Amino acid sequence: MIMTISVKLFATLRKFLPADAENKTAVIELNDDATTDAIIDKMNIPDGHVHLILIDGKHAEKGSNLHDGAVVSIFPPIAGG
Repeated sequence: MIMTISVKLFATLRKFLPADAENKTAVIELNDDATTDAIIDKMNIPDGHVHLILIDGKHAEKGSNLHDGAVVSIFPPIAGG
């Protein structure tokens, strides 16, 4: 089976959004056993570029399971001072 996931990329990760993304959000289809790692792979985000992942607004780890209709937000490491 296939599930549909909304993926929001922030800051420097926005360059990995596909051309058809709307409002900084991509809608992608994944196998129903996919994890957050599948999103990172499918969107070609390099290792070390992901710092924070939220699934439906709740903190998640890399490799967390997804569900149909999930909204996944991915943030890069952010430096400041």
